[in-house]
Amino acid sequence: MKSYANISWDDIASMPPAGMQVPVEMKFSPDNAHLTYLLSPPGSSRLELWAVNLSTREAEKLAGAPEQGGRRTLEDELRRERQRMPWEGITGYQFASGTPRYVLIPHASALSVLNLTTREYDVIDSLAGVEDPYLTPDAQQIVYVRDQSLFTFDRRTRKERCLFSADHPQKSVGLAEYVAQEEFDRAHGFFVSPDMRWIAFEEVNTQEIPRYVITDLTSDSLVGERHPYPFVGKSNASTRLGIMPLSGGEVDWIHWDEFGECYITDVRWSPSSHDIIVQVLTRDQKNLIVLRYNPAEKQRTILWIETAPEWVNVTHDLFFLPSGDILTTSEGNRDGFRHLVIRDAQGSTVKWVTEGQWMVTGVLGVSPDGGQAVIQATKESAVERHIYQVDLISSDITRLTTLPGTHRAVLSSDFRWMVDQYSSLSMSPRTVLIELKNKDTEDILLGPEAVNAEALGLKKPDIVSVDLANGTRLYGAVYTPYAPDPSLASKHPVIVAVYGGPHAQLVINGWNLTADLSAQYFAQHGYLVLKVDNRGSANRGKDFERVLYRRFGTVELEDQLAALEWVHQHYATDPERVGIYGWSYGGFMTLSALLKAPDVFKVGVAGAPVTDFRYYDTAYTERYMGTDETNHAGYEQASVNNFASQLRGKLLVIHGLLDENVHFRHTALLADALIAQHKDFSLLALPKTRHMPRGFDVLYMIARKRSEFFQNYL
Repeated sequence: MKSYANISWDDIASMPPAGMQVPVEMKFSPDNAHLTYLLSPPGSSRLELWAVNLSTREAEKLAGAPEQGGRRTLEDELRRERQRMPWEGITGYQFASGTPRYVLIPHASALSVLNLTTREYDVIDSLAGVEDPYLTPDAQQIVYVRDQSLFTFDRRTRKERCLFSADHPQKSVGLAEYVAQEEFDRAHGFFVSPDMRWIAFEEVNTQEIPRYVITDLTSDSLVGERHPYPFVGKSNASTRLGIMPLSGGEVDWIHWDEFGECYITDVRWSPSSHDIIVQVLTRDQKNLIVLRYNPAEKQRTILWIETAPEWVNVTHDLFFLPSGDILTTSEGNRDGFRHLVIRDAQGSTVKWVTEGQWMVTGVLGVSPDGGQAVIQATKESAVERHIYQVDLISSDITRLTTLPGTHRAVLSSDFRWMVDQYSSLSMSPRTVLIELKNKDTEDILLGPEAVNAEALGLKKPDIVSVDLANGTRLYGAVYTPYAPDPSLASKHPVIVAVYGGPHAQLVINGWNLTADLSAQYFAQHGYLVLKVDNRGSANRGKDFERVLYRRFGTVELEDQLAALEWVHQHYATDPERVGIYGWSYGGFMTLSALLKAPDVFKVGVAGAPVTDFRYYDTAYTERYMGTDETNHAGYEQASVNNFASQLRGKLLVIHGLLDENVHFRHTALLADALIAQHKDFSLLALPKTRHMPRGFDVLYMIARKRSEFFQNYL
């Protein structure tokens, strides 16, 4: 077993992270006969496909990682960025929902359809590089996007047929647009009905968006990538949703013109295929409209509209009950915490099933009779996740998980089996298959056994509570120095590791905190490391989150400073030696700290920072900040470039030149502002890196430069 008692930069850069060789993408087959998952061999980041036969309870490898071959298309590469996918090998697969023997396995060099019964592969080389392939329920057709148009491939005849073609180079059919993938977690742009009679698809028109050019300066060809990036206050992609027979025919377009410009946030067919539910969000994100459309009758109905004075948080929690009712979640109750709600077939509220000062953080499934739901929630603690069974009639809640920590679960559709993947600060993830209806059955371990933190040479951080003057409680994690340095006279320098933005939570009783080898590295070298979830972060209710509204770069910094002061009062620290680092929004927070609190923060390392939110995307930024026209003072306050004259500490900025999310332009604007003020700073440019750093060499360089910077200057 590897020891991390003396963490190196190699350790920080290596995949998988410490204790994180665990099953991912766990799925039950449609007939609940198999559980499948992806797992990498020890010390590898290349995933392989495994299955457990639920009758024999034996696990076997179905498919190894394909040999290096083929080249990812740009669209596939960008899709991996949207999904923050760090793995290689087999990174996704899909069952044919009506024929459980067949599994679609896409990779760069070909598509394969695996027959689970015979273990035979149908390898389709001609479909290498197609976008978002989907195996129809009967396993006979593959639907996909190629050259911006929507196609289907018949596995019997081996013939390709175009369903709908883009009629302009700046249009696409069947692909989710940038903001849908990046900001609304909608990865797909077409949707086949369960009975295979219909296909719904999105048409995206980006003609009104100027192209933002990103050039790989290491390439012989200086022809850049041309991204239709929707900047704040400017044009979005124009989208519409069409429905046509899968066999071919005329297209009907679903309209919601009366609501103005909208984002398509979720699309799903009813089990009967009679109706499709479409959720659209007005551009100001204050109104979520849920529509039902019957393609046979060409009839559209507005089911309900959810509104909020600041913004509506979007989820994908929507389940059809056998009664015809719909189970979903909402923050639209009186307490502002997300809870289960049942609506009837016309969209009227039947009942709120759950309530209280806690969050439903996910709906995992509904029983076949529609009487029970299984949820993940924060009912025990805001820094834990447990799995619960909820009676939809009585609202009785039964906790299914017992061990403290973070539990993530996958359910079989017959409610017989549950996979529980759980971890804590003390223990790496353990993945077990549980037979819910037979409590005496021994659990089945999937993947490697969990490892104790001490066995790996790691110290778990302390989870602490920080109470603000207004009564709000913040949660933080403190990594105490491993061995006190006598030369420091028991006064340790402090490094704040920050994110600080909405829709994220760092501090949780889970292995991810302990396995953060960057934070552990600094603790091993005599630093105290602090992480804190300031107001505005996720899973604490709408009141906790919405304080950020129209005021980025203010309350987050106030809370980080309050938590830092708390640490100085409760630990032996040196207030004169405080550093900070973070990535993305955390990069923005790092710059905000150095420039707005220069008396406190002496050293900072900002990764891929937003320096002016006017140059970030529409969907994310307008949700929280409005536009520059409606909130100019807020944008001015959030722009760290306006505070360049206040830099007194040491600053290192790290940014990928190919970053298509937070463009390198942000760092260039900051550099220009600092130069104009005659301020010294350091820059590490990563020529072939996008927003999420990948690869050992890049991660090693980041770890090395960040570590050396703090060791040299703090």
